[in-house]
Amino acid sequence: MRRRQRPPVAPERILGPNHFAFYRGHLQGLDLGRLANRYLTRGLDLRLARTMLGWIEGELARGVKRLATRTRAGATGTERVLTERAWLALIQPSAAESSTARQARQRKLLRALDALQPLLLARPTPADAVSGWFAPAIAAKLAAAGWQTLGALQAAVSEAGQGWYRRVPGIGSLTARRIETWLQEQGTDIGATAATPVSAVGPLESLRTSAAQADVMAIDEWLGGHGPEGSHTRRAYRTQAERFLLWAVIACGKALSDITEDDCGAYLAFLADPQPAAQWVGPRGTPRDRHDWRPFEGPLSAASIRHARKILGALYAWLVKQQHASSNPFASHVGPKVRATPRIQVARSFTEPQWLYLRTFASNLPADDPRTARLRFMLRLAYASGLRISEQAATTVGNLTWHDIWTLTVPGARPRQIPLPEPVIDALRDHMEARGLGRDFERLPAATPLIGRVKDDGTHGALSVAQLGAIWKRFFAQAAGQLDASDATDAAQLTQASAHWMRHTAGTHAIARGVALDVVQQQLGHASRDTTSMYVLAA
Repeated sequence: MRRRQRPPVAPERILGPNHFAFYRGHLQGLDLGRLANRYLTRGLDLRLARTMLGWIEGELARGVKRLATRTRAGATGTERVLTERAWLALIQPSAAESSTARQARQRKLLRALDALQPLLLARPTPADAVSGWFAPAIAAKLAAAGWQTLGALQAAVSEAGQGWYRRVPGIGSLTARRIETWLQEQGTDIGATAATPVSAVGPLESLRTSAAQADVMAIDEWLGGHGPEGSHTRRAYRTQAERFLLWAVIACGKALSDITEDDCGAYLAFLADPQPAAQWVGPRGTPRDRHDWRPFEGPLSAASIRHARKILGALYAWLVKQQHASSNPFASHVGPKVRATPRIQVARSFTEPQWLYLRTFASNLPADDPRTARLRFMLRLAYASGLRISEQAATTVGNLTWHDIWTLTVPGARPRQIPLPEPVIDALRDHMEARGLGRDFERLPAATPLIGRVKDDGTHGALSVAQLGAIWKRFFAQAAGQLDASDATDAAQLTQASAHWMRHTAGTHAIARGVALDVVQQQLGHASRDTTSMYVLAA
């Protein structure tokens, strides 16, 4: 049985200026997807954007409750709408509201939002009502115990110690620890006992308004030359640059141009054990706008450290060329010696029987589900072309041309042309039809993505690399689940599979069929023939 996840006792993230801008654009009727790209996360799934919208509305409502206990001088004019009752009237219109009344209400709502923003961006204060910060059920229990404000709650916790929660029916030790953690995170703003100060570690974008702004802008420009937004290469390069700049600013108090060779050595040693862990290490998959996001998931291996050094050396070479740094401190630093590993791991591919099983499993999925048509096309396209997942996400109808045979022109750092057999084109027509775009994809706009959304919500946009990766992982996990009873070994291998396994499978099977090595090299876009030769050993 799947264990039910506990709801948070308090907000896991705080409203920021980007959230207000996102919500303001929504009130003005702007496209939610474009707003999410601009103010939240580029390529964010529309469902997550709607979830974020609901979270913002909930936090605004709790914020209005919070303001009820804050002393405000001269609460006149626009601030009169900042009562809970007036706010609810603005966001919950009557069913019989006329067009004129709706427009007037929206104008008042936008003015109220402007008045709320500077007030709700403030940190928690001792006078804030607990109902403004904690979940309703938790806040009600705290208020019933006589602790209606954060200051009163903090005083009770400090006075009674770890057993304070025993005075509150319905709150156990686990919830109490989470409340204590949140109070401690707010620090001296609400009278908490000061702990050893720890500099805040946030993602790269958190440094845009700091003294490191020039370094952030330089890194952004450098990343622009390493693939499209969301591509695997760009994300890997951003991770390394982000980690290093955060360390330089927080641990050393230095700009990129001030880093020395000794600093480089200290950083590489730091990668092997990022300490203090509470400051630098966090769980995998934590959203970047959460307060508990951290740049590391744990210590890096020797191979990962060498990879980081290589990327940072490339960054500094570019910075020197742009006159943003006078020298490359990584150029002369001798990194740790690590046993060379193959650039590609061809063992991460499917055998012929496994590939046959995957095709059979896909053929038995519900035919009336538009996701089935998409998946069948993805399988045929990936096997016939060996595209990287970033290339799968980037290809559009405009990349297809007809000259006796359909040919796919692959954009990117290594553009190439790949002939596509008729079964791939037939599967593409099925996918387009399932998307409501018709079978004649030749008539569609050139920017129409080959692999797209299938939700019946009027959106036909592209899928991000992360979304495509999730589709592949979900498919492999479903296939493994059915196989587990008859072949546990193969099922275990399928659970480890990712989109890149399809690329290795395409290369390995092509070599096994007798396709010339140079043809496979060209199709996969390998810079070196030696890389492609790895598939010969696997075949």
